Amino acid sequence: MIRALFLALLWVLLAGWDADYLAYGVVSVAAATALSHLLVPRSRLRLHVVGTARLVAWFLQQTGIGGGDVARRAVTRTPDIEPAVVETQVWLPEGPARQTAMLLMNLMPGSMVQRELAADRVELHTLSPTLAPAQQFDELQHRVAAAFSLPGRATDAAQR
Repeated sequence: MIRALFLALLWVLLAGWDADYLAYGVVSVAAATALSHLLVPRSRLRLHVVGTARLVAWFLQQTGIGGGDVARRAVTRTPDIEPAVVETQVWLPEGPARQTAMLLMNLMPGSMVQRELAADRVELHTLSPTLAPAQQFDELQHRVAAAFSLPGRATDAAQR
């Protein structure tokens, strides 16, 4: 029921509250709910509400800051970019938490996961090493670990 309500809210936020699209919304929400139960059974995915809220707030803040920084770099007379590839560690276990961290890193302006090198290493492509993509990815992993109620690494995710 919670998944269906969340997906219905997401539908309304994305498509609006228009009666012309109500039938599409009902079908889409029902299909997405059923598919989510098949792909991620409740026993495998336990999100921590406070950790998830902190992750979402941090992600939105970082996206705003990063978007402003990328825009600033793009409009300067000589673009202030120095593309680089940075190798860093992935310490989240295989599964939904790790995939969430990689997806969110790709959505943040200025840096993205270029490829997985090994079970515990990734390459990050960045507009500039000054953006500190490795540190940002580590912070992201801590916040995702807190959202998925996983133990953090090196430092306590609750302190962040």
